Amino acid sequence: MRNSLLLALVALVCLALAGVLHAAAPPAVRLTPTASPTPNTTLSTLSRLSGPAFDKAFMRELIPIHEEAVEIAMAATLHADHTELLRWNQVMIDRKSGQVRQMLAWLQEAGVSPGRRNVGLVTEPVKKMRSLRGAALERAYLPLIVAHLEWSTSLAQLVATKADRPELGSMAQAIVAVEVKEVARLRAWQKAWYP
Repeated sequence: MRNSLLLALVALVCLALAGVLHAAAPPAVRLTPTASPTPNTTLSTLSRLSGPAFDKAFMRELIPIHEEAVEIAMAATLHADHTELLRWNQVMIDRKSGQVRQMLAWLQEAGVSPGRRNVGLVTEPVKKMRSLRGAALERAYLPLIVAHLEWSTSLAQLVATKADRPELGSMAQAIVAVEVKEVARLRAWQKAWYP
């Protein structure tokens, strides 16, 4: 009886310890776009700005997001399997690179530095894409790039209503129109290829 009680007590202590350790354990690492670690804070900060200050802050936020998406897509293009995904990558790379060049020109014209940059930077998602091949790469890449597109779309939706510069507003509208369709396409591919 005494041994049973002792065993029950040890079991309870072990369970309690496991609960404490589980509660203290850090959350699982997820591959999300690193250009903007706190999207809600960013949107909140941007929404409080107006005029040219808003435009500048938006471009400084979107440039590294676009650059990281380009780096991820280039890494994925090296070892992806599906031809249609490879073609889509190239179109997306060209489009986002062009938008970055345009935003850099607007910032330079305004006498503002672009701030942080992700061009040529090997972030964790880029490392991940470089380490994978074939189906494993595509399974990781599709949700990752969808998250990037959804984040840039969220930012662009705000710009469509707040942009001071009309050309920036037009660019934001184009981002939303194109990337909403692309998210649907990528999700359809993911469902079809990796159900």
